[in-house]
Amino acid sequence: YVKERKAFGEPIAHRQSVAFMCANIAIELDGLRMITWRGAARADQGLPFSREAALAKRLGADKGMQIGLDGVQLLGGHGYTKEHPVERWYRDLRAVGVAEGILVI
Repeated sequence: YVKERKAFGEPIAHRQSVAFMCANIAIELDGLRMITWRGAARADQGLPFSREAALAKRLGADKGMQIGLDGVQLLGGHGYTKEHPVERWYRDLRAVGVAEGILVI
């Protein structure tokens, strides 16, 4: 979307703030994958993995919320419509965080 959406005659992807936001999303997602895979590897090896599971749950909730919010912001007004799945993802992340009490730990 950011490559196609134009503002002031150029794609918004050319804006430094948008590029930084996209880069931060990629960094956070990779970090979440790594902690999840580390926990899964420890479980496969028969080693304790409760620390990694707790970290993945907490970081997943926290970073998932931020990534969802960033996704909504990148889409602008379209981020709040049901045309894009990011609206539902963000809404679901908010519900999970509140329902499980993850965000107030």
